[in-house]
Amino acid sequence: MKALIVVDMLNDFYNGVLANEEHAAKIIPVIADLIAHARKDPDWLVVYSNDAHRADDGEIAIWGPHAMAGTPGADVIDALRPTGAEREIVSPKRFYGAFDETGLDEILKRYGVTSVVIAGQHTHCCVRHSSYGAFIRGYGIEIPADAVCAFEGVDHDEALDYLRTIYGAEITTSAALLRPNDRAAA
Repeated sequence: MKALIVVDMLNDFYNGVLANEEHAAKIIPVIADLIAHARKDPDWLVVYSNDAHRADDGEIAIWGPHAMAGTPGADVIDALRPTGAEREIVSPKRFYGAFDETGLDEILKRYGVTSVVIAGQHTHCCVRHSSYGAFIRGYGIEIPADAVCAFEGVDHDEALDYLRTIYGAEITTSAALLRPNDRAAA
């Protein structure tokens, strides 16, 4: 089983206090396609890994208040909103990584997940830390380069290279994930 982990596609990171709208807008339709695929395939799980901060969280001192638990800024953007289906998990996080003090590893194990596809924001930060969490827990990691983005001024390609080199992540495309038979034939 495979899990699509959608990282921080939240209002505050799209058009809120830490807006990354220009870059995020490009990946929204790609992630929507991945989610639609995962929802139809019984061998996929969808995980929404979302910042849901408290005022005393360490990130607040660095980035300022953002994605505060219970506020609209911490909600998934409308275009990607969870449906509440059985194979959709909403996993709030207070740190950069999807696995840090969230219980996500136990959830994935319960479903028999062996590999993860990580999409969302931000390639150099939360995607990176989520990849590390998956790596140290033994999950295979795939990153569709067209489904992740970084803040303006951050080298997105350098971040992808880091994920490939340090965590052994397979840097792929959404098209390859959506049509695995095409990838196997190549």
